[in-house]
Amino acid sequence: MKNPIFLLALSVAFLIFFTSAPSFAQNQPTRFSKQHKSHFLTEHMKQTEEMLVKALQSNSTDMRSSAAQTIRELEQIFPYESFSSFIEPLSVIIQNEKADTQLRILAALALDGLHSDKGDKVIYEVAKNSSDESIKNISKALATESIKAEDGLSLK
Repeated sequence: MKNPIFLLALSVAFLIFFTSAPSFAQNQPTRFSKQHKSHFLTEHMKQTEEMLVKALQSNSTDMRSSAAQTIRELEQIFPYESFSSFIEPLSVIIQNEKADTQLRILAALALDGLHSDKGDKVIYEVAKNSSDESIKNISKALATESIKAEDGLSLK
């Protein structure tokens, strides 16, 4: 008699644990929010954007690379922010055939992460027209959907 009751209690305990664990995990603060004061970051987002735009327009390749990488990180931390002020300066960097290749790659990745039609068009144009094979290949990979769409249109 004790054995079925024990099994029933154990089954109920497992059921409770497995149904409540996912909701518990979803309601826990993220590691980022535990380590950082994200409300402080969002309060100062406008100033952060302005400083990053200035850094993207700097003459220093290192400064521009750091800004592009920071933008990529901000996109991950704040996925619902549009960051539209970065589109134009990143586009200028990607389209500049004389700019450092690594900088152009970072700018392409950051621009792709913004998920904007204007940025996607720039990446697509660079994929078609760049003389730098590295940039061309990465841009093609990022613009795959646009290239597929154009191929579909030309086949009709």
